Amino acid sequence: SAREPLLAQHRPMAPTGGGGPDAVAFDHATSFWSALIMLSCTCTLFVVAQWTTHLRAWQHALSADDVVSIITFLDIGAFLAFIPGVLYDALGCKIVGYVGALLSLGGYVCMDQLLKSDGGANVALLCFVGFVIGHGSIWLVVCALNTVTNNFEKQDRGRAVGLVMTTFGLSAGIYSSLIRVIEGTSIEPNLLGFFGISMGSISLVCVLGIAKMPPGHLLTARGARATHALGLCILALVLITLRALWTPQVHGLDVIAVVMTVLYVLVLAFQAFLVVRLFLRRGWSITFQHTMLEEASADGTAGALTAVSGEVDGSTFSEALRAVEYWLLLFVFLIGIGIGQNMVNSIGNIPGIDVATGVAIFAAGNAVGRFVPGYLSDLLFRHLDRMGFIIIATALLCVSQVVMLVSQQNPIGIYVGIFLTAAAFGSYWVLVPAVEAEWFGRLHFGKIHGLMLFLAGDGGVVALYKGLASFAESTRGPCDASSRVAGCFELKWLVCLALSGIAMLAAVAIRFQRGRVHCRESPRPHPSSMTTSLRTSVSIEAEGH
Repeated sequence: SAREPLLAQHRPMAPTGGGGPDAVAFDHATSFWSALIMLSCTCTLFVVAQWTTHLRAWQHALSADDVVSIITFLDIGAFLAFIPGVLYDALGCKIVGYVGALLSLGGYVCMDQLLKSDGGANVALLCFVGFVIGHGSIWLVVCALNTVTNNFEKQDRGRAVGLVMTTFGLSAGIYSSLIRVIEGTSIEPNLLGFFGISMGSISLVCVLGIAKMPPGHLLTARGARATHALGLCILALVLITLRALWTPQVHGLDVIAVVMTVLYVLVLAFQAFLVVRLFLRRGWSITFQHTMLEEASADGTAGALTAVSGEVDGSTFSEALRAVEYWLLLFVFLIGIGIGQNMVNSIGNIPGIDVATGVAIFAAGNAVGRFVPGYLSDLLFRHLDRMGFIIIATALLCVSQVVMLVSQQNPIGIYVGIFLTAAAFGSYWVLVPAVEAEWFGRLHFGKIHGLMLFLAGDGGVVALYKGLASFAESTRGPCDASSRVAGCFELKWLVCLALSGIAMLAAVAIRFQRGRVHCRESPRPHPSSMTTSLRTSVSIEAEGH
């Protein structure tokens, strides 16, 4: 078959006793689970509110504007995806994963030490370290997301990306539970050291198992354990949602947080088992050779991604940049990310709600937004394309901002608005990369999606988080005064509602633009075949008469 040469590329990687498709299927499943677990610990974007609300207590010299600046630089680093995307296309996922793990470890440990210093930390230095923390997380996201997008065919891609990005969305709820078990109700700067050590070590183990593989339909294979992954995601989602609504205590311990912690430790043990089994199956010497660098393919690029179909060849980077729909999609993605980041960064300041509960509800909505559209876009692919799901997500974003606007005095309504905003926000993370891979192919996916994520992410953070905060402060501030908080948030929700409405128009415009592209690219019959067909129809009519 057309995929047989690709399978042959990986047979030398098998142990001396055998190989073939079964060995490749095992490598595929190991890579999938490694990406899944890698993103379960990449919680930087979603736990910001849980520790930045304590910055001024740890460092009394910091002002509210200093804290906003630190968060802004962290978010800018978290969306600077173009550099890791270029290196991913050139060197593969291993180098990108290792760099991400080391940046996360170093950034969090440095922040921990700076905040413990007695002399007071320099704000510019804190902003730089915040940038490093955020930037480490995006290297891990690029490593996991690009590999899964490359490894699966179009029919399975929505579910595969959806599952991986669901664990990304659940990471905040997972780490919130770990924090509750380790720290209790008091949060200290040691929390940052815990983030760095756990994220760095878990990611390093996952990088050992992750690899670019020949694209295939292996989600349905028994070895992929996709059903087990789905079950774990649903169980984690139920526990996180339940903990937001009910927190039973036994001897001072949060029971649901303990259950979540035990579950996560078992999942990490399973990942360690997969990596050890990979070492034993391939042999220690072969595995060690491929621990740092991936095997280069015939064309000099890293990994096993070669031309299996036209979709893989796709467009060049410059061709993608010349496409109108690329920039329209970037605008929609920018609004979605900006509103989502404005929400998650503001949870700690919204009056009338509990911060931990707000973070847990955001994590649950984020996970639902990543999980449901991914599965439905595969199941309903023949009836509704993924651009249609993006339009639905944008409509949900509009509804969420209306709910936030009218529910400022109602905590239940605020929690509902947080959930809906998170669900819409999470949907973009699954649907946008899948749409880009369909439109432009996978060979240059790292650069194409990296630039998209960089411009949309950083543009959304600067315009809708930092920009909105400055605008609200200058028109209705000071926003940290209790009498002015409601007015500042009312202005923010109004602006976000207007921008989400504009994004809705842009999403509909993309649908029409892609229809025009399909019309141009659809094959037209050759004139000679049309003449032959016409003669045939005339002769049939003559015989009939």
